[in-house]
Amino acid sequence: MAENLVSFFDKAKKMGGMKAQMRLSLLTKMSIVKAKAAEDNSENKKKFEEAITELKKEFG
Repeated sequence: MAENLVSFFDKAKKMGGMKAQMRLSLLTKMSIVKAKAAEDNSENKKKFEEAITELKKEFG
């Protein structure tokens, strides 16, 4: 279980609610359900970190 990946959805929610979470899913091509089952490896972390950077630009 990828606890760290799921935490990115919590960050997105704080930034912009459900809309930001949906945007995170689009940017990472991974839903929260898939994130829970995905490997918490460096490739996935990088993908989510880049997506969060983009969300910061969009949602402030």
